[in-house]
Order: sequence, then C-alpha cells, then structure tokens
Amino acid sequence: MLVVSLYTLTYKIKVMKTSIQLLYCLAVIFLISCNNNEQSTEKTEAESFVEEVEKLPESTTVSKQLFEIESAYIKFVNHAAGQELYREWRFDNYGERQAEENYLIIMGQKSGDKSVVLDGYKYQWSFDASEGRKMKFSQTVTDYEKVSQRDIERYGIVKHGYEAFMGKSCLKVSIEKPSKATIWVWNSIPLKTEAVFAGQKVLMEAVEINLGDIDETFFKLPGDVSFPEII
Repeated sequence: MLVVSLYTLTYKIKVMKTSIQLLYCLAVIFLISCNNNEQSTEKTEAESFVEEVEKLPESTTVSKQLFEIESAYIKFVNHAAGQELYREWRFDNYGERQAEENYLIIMGQKSGDKSVVLDGYKYQWSFDASEGRKMKFSQTVTDYEKVSQRDIERYGIVKHGYEAFMGKSCLKVSIEKPSKATIWVWNSIPLKTEAVFAGQKVLMEAVEINLGDIDETFFKLPGDVSFPEII
C-alpha cells in the first residue's frame, strides 16, 4: 500500500534537527514510491539515506523553546517521485502542544494518519483505525542564527542571507549532509525544503500560514481509539 505513516517510520528517532527530520520524511516518501514502482536502484539510495540519518549524532545548536511563534496553522505540500503528500500542522504554547494530519488524496478521499502531542507524549493513529500508538516525545529545533561551528562542519551548513517566501522573511540555508538540500527557515520553522534523492528533486513547501489561537478540539484524542504505549 502506498500510504504509510511517515512517523511510524521515524518515531524511534527521539532527537533530530527539524530540517534533517524533514529531509528524512522526504526520503521516506521517495522510498515508499520506489517500493510501489519497484525501482530498485532508487529504493537502495533512499534506504541508505534513511540509515545514514539514523546514525547522525544530536545537534549541538538548539533553541530553548521549540518555536518563536506561540501558535499557528501551517499547511505543507511534499512533492516527491510524482506523489503529493499533504501535511496540516497546528501548534500552540510555542510547540508544547501539536496536532497534525499527513495524507494523500486518492480519488477525492484522504488516506493517511493523525497525531497529537500532549504532555510529553505523541499519540498517533491512522484514519478510521480503532487502535493507534502512544510514545514519549522529544524534539529539538536548530537555531541557525546561532549555529555552532561544530554543526557547521558536521553538516556543511552555509547561510545565504534572507529571502521572502509566503510573505515571510526566511533565512536561506544550505546543507551538505546527510543529503544536499536548501532550506528556508522562518522563526525556527522550515517553510520550504529542496533536496535531491537518486537524481530526482523533492520539494516540501508551505502553501498556507495562519497565525493565532488554535481550536481546542484539534488537541483532543478520539474516544473510539485505544493507544497502547510503545517503549
């Protein structure tokens, strides 16, 4: 099946730079598509990238709070290997609570999963599922304005100044490892990421940004889904 939860594949990585994690997710999208299309060479390269990311040490340049924005709704579209995956992400209290949906649209219907971050745990479930999963959640965010020399050397980071994207002033950053990519970062949030896997361009970009309070209903867990804890 084409639709596989990205975070099912990434939950075991407890601490990772936000931009690197996005690259990881883009690689997983590409890997899923390769599995679906039986493209063995591209699949091998994507798998190698995933393995390389999993071995990366933690970042040494992290901000004290996750995001500089108190609350927001951001919709992203990930373009990879001929597929479009949508991510609708909401957070408040500077990222302490988060809610998101990751999905494809197939014949006019959403197919994917949801997750909610509450009190240090992440709850995740597939659409129409009766059982999900609960896992401890931790996240760090790189402050590229204060990036350490160690991280600059480790990831081959270059800062290229500021560019406007979606009406926001974003710091444009390129990295060399674990894969070459260019990232547009606004208030510690990557709004756009361009990378190349197996010779093909992949793109993650925000298409809608709304600042302000988030309705409490988005942070409520469904009563008809059980959440056994994964340790």
